[in-house]
Formats: sequence, structure tokens, C-alpha cells
Amino acid sequence: MQHTLSRALIDYLAGLTLAGGDHDGEPFAVLPWEKRFIRGAFGQPGHAALSVARGNGKSALVGGIASAVADPGGPLHGRRRECVCVASSFDQSRIIFEDVLAFLGAKYKLTDRKTWRLQDSANRAILEHRASGARVRCVGSDPKKAHGLRPALALLDEPAQWDAAKTDKMIAAIRTGLGKVPNSKMITLGTRPADKQHWFSVMLDGHGVGYAQCHAVADLEKRTFQRRTWKVANPSLDHLPSLEAEIRDEAALARDDPALLAAFKALRLNGGVSEIEVQELLSIDTWRRVIGEAEMRGRCVWGIDLGTTAAMSAVTAYWPETGRLDSLAAFPETPSLAERGLRDGVGNLYVKCFNRGELIQCGHAAVDVGILLAVALDRFGRPKSIAADRWREGDLRNALKAAHVPLAKLELRGQGYKDGGEDVRQFRRAVLEGKVTPLRSALLTSAMGEARTIADPAGNEKLAKGSQGGRRQRARDDAVAAAIQAVASGSRRPQKKRGVYRGAA
Repeated sequence: MQHTLSRALIDYLAGLTLAGGDHDGEPFAVLPWEKRFIRGAFGQPGHAALSVARGNGKSALVGGIASAVADPGGPLHGRRRECVCVASSFDQSRIIFEDVLAFLGAKYKLTDRKTWRLQDSANRAILEHRASGARVRCVGSDPKKAHGLRPALALLDEPAQWDAAKTDKMIAAIRTGLGKVPNSKMITLGTRPADKQHWFSVMLDGHGVGYAQCHAVADLEKRTFQRRTWKVANPSLDHLPSLEAEIRDEAALARDDPALLAAFKALRLNGGVSEIEVQELLSIDTWRRVIGEAEMRGRCVWGIDLGTTAAMSAVTAYWPETGRLDSLAAFPETPSLAERGLRDGVGNLYVKCFNRGELIQCGHAAVDVGILLAVALDRFGRPKSIAADRWREGDLRNALKAAHVPLAKLELRGQGYKDGGEDVRQFRRAVLEGKVTPLRSALLTSAMGEARTIADPAGNEKLAKGSQGGRRQRARDDAVAAAIQAVASGSRRPQKKRGVYRGAA
């Protein structure tokens, strides 16, 4: 029965007409790798996972599969059967939906309201065959909108791009919905995630699925720019002339640009690496080795990182004479730290840091920077100098005045490759030379474990922000950014040579 279904589905796809691309207006030619996947995914029970490099026509493939649900002549059609297309955003999920409209629009008059119900707006995309109730629907990866779904087929597109704080709840909601329909199936597809622990990576390893198929280059350091290497991750290469032209153009640029090379390996070779040239700021083992105790003696330098409206802000104090490094961060009072921790995917980390005195709450919906600086002044003492991002300079000056922080030299730095690159180099050097002794801090250590840098073509590195370098949005590195500012600033000012006792003459 399963093998009969997979054969019927391959025959159905071959009867569709392509719209756009290299073969516009031609019949859907089901390629060998696509036949292999359909036989594996629909020829046996269980869910399926597919990974292939970008541009190989996977959206058209799954668009055709989705069409087979709504199409009254399709092999997946049935009374009230639903196909749900899920992606990182509603707009992204519409890419598959547009293929469905193109395929079925070539066969039927979709504007016939007696036969079809079509809703296609900025926030809703549904195509339903009225007589049977079979339909295709698009949603973004928001678990709040996934409850109540009863899909017979769920198509999960590019899960590595989903919001990290919501992905676990979303996949749970989809699996629960699938359990309501007998013989339902989930197909997950996309490029390989950089995180080997990501649930899609686990699926591609064959865990929790009936079938997994992955087209990827295993060794990214050998023959990167050879066509035979490209074909490993791009099984449609011989069939799509435009794809080969694009890969050749990108390869020529990637030879000389590390940033583009990272994207080439991730998207064109499906290497399971970050799209951005990225590396750790420091290995977490190195950081843990330098943690210790040191005195508050000599000149104190503050590094300050001000977050956006509802984000974290941090102050880090550095004493160059002894190497002591201490940090304090703040969140607004709303939402609670427990709720914020769940949303950011860090569990009870924020509550733990609060109980340890490493994190405070001040301000209702945004951090009251004045209060944060006043607490820092009480804890660290008067700074001789302050280093900060030049962004929000006015807010910083007002907050320093409101907190009655004594007059100190204010050094404003950019966060691009020029200033940011210099600060990262000086921070690393100071740590590796034993000039930094951070106090034990759950907040700073966890942030250091997440901190990544990205490089420009000249090899200059700066701290990655947001989702750059495969970092999760939940990665709170505000304390690390403040620490870099403080240590780099302190390292730029040479210390007075301390007298050395050499014994009696």
C-alpha cells in the first residue's frame, strides 16, 4: 500500500506544470533524488527529513506534494485532510503556498468560489476544496497559532531559522496535532543547522523519523571549488543551468572573501556550519581557568553596554593593576525573570543570577540605567574612566549624571571592525597573558560561552550581535560586551611600573 502511494505521488507530480525558473511551462520532471525521497518518505510509515543545498527546487517539490492534498485528483486527497506549511515566518511559508497556487491554478479555475475557497492576504493563506474540505494552509513558527491544528501532512521548512525560544513548543504542538489524524506524516526540510544538537540535525541522523535523506559535503576543506563537490550537495545541478551559474559566481567571490566563503559552505555545500565566518571569542575552558579572586586596588575602568528598550544592560568593572573583573547587569521588571528565562530558552539562569547578586531589576518596561549605574557605583566604587559604545551616548551621559557618578574620562567606541576589532584583540591578549582575573559569575560565564566573533575579509574580528554567526537571539552577551570595553580600555593605558624590592645593596 505504501509503495503504491509513493508511485502514485511520483506520477502525480510528473503531471504538474512548472511555473517560473529554468523550465517554466514544462512538465514537472521528477529527478532521481526526488524520486528517492518520495519512495523513502511515503513508501514506509513514519515521519521524514530532507536536507539539500539552497536552490535545488525543494520548495517546488514540497509544493507539489502539498498540492496532492487539496487537489481532488491528487493521491493524498481525502475528506477534511489538511496540509500545513510551517516556516520561520508567515511570509516564508507562503513560498510553498505560491507553488501550490501555481500548480493547481494551471489545472483548475481557483477563482470558482463554488469549487474553491481561497484566502490569500498579508496574514492568511488557505486554499480549500469545498466539496471535500481538503485544504492547504500556511502558518509561521508561532506555537500560539499552532494549537488546534489537525494536519494529515505537515511540511516544516528551514527549521534552523525558527525562533529558538519558540521552536520546542512549536514542534510539540505540531506533533500533538498530527497525533489526532491516522497515518499523518511530518516532512521536515531545509539546509543543515550549524548546531549539531538541533532537533532537525538529530532527525537527519535518522533518529525519530522513518526516513532521512541528506545531500551534503562532508569535508568542507577539500575541493571546495570543484563541480563534482558541488554536485554532492546540489543533486539538481545538471538539471538547473541557472543554479550552476549562481554557484560559479558565488564560488569566484568566496575564494577571496572569508565572509562569503562561510555562506558558500553553509548554503551551497550544505555543510552544517554558520553562514557567517565565526569563532568563539574565547574557549570556555580558557575562561574558566582564569576565574579567581583579586583585589580592588588601583585605577578602576568601567565598561558599559546599554541594551535596547526591553533588553539587558550591563556594567563591568576592571582593575588593571590586579586584573580583577566584576560584572553587574539589569533587566526591566516586566516580564518576570522566570518568564523571561523561559522565553529566552535559558531556564532559571536569570533567577539564579539575581539570587547571586549578579543581576538586578530596575525600571518597569525598560531598564532604568540611572539606578543600574548607582548600584554599580556603590558596588565597584568610583571609576577613573568609562568605556562605552557611542550608540545612545546622550542617554548614557544623562544616566551618569542622574546616578551622581563622579566625573570620569568617557571613551566612546564604535562597534564595527575598526574599534570593535581592536577591542576584541586587546581583550583576548589581556586574558591570555594572565592580566584578567574574573570573579566567579554565572551570568558572565554563560555569556562567554555564547559569545562569538565574525571576521571581515582582512581578518579583523568583532563581537557578533543578534543572530550573526549562528548565535541565538537568546544569547545574552551584554555583560561580555561591557567586559571587552573595560579590559580593552584598561589595557590601552600603560600601568606605572611598580617598584620591585631587590634586597640589600
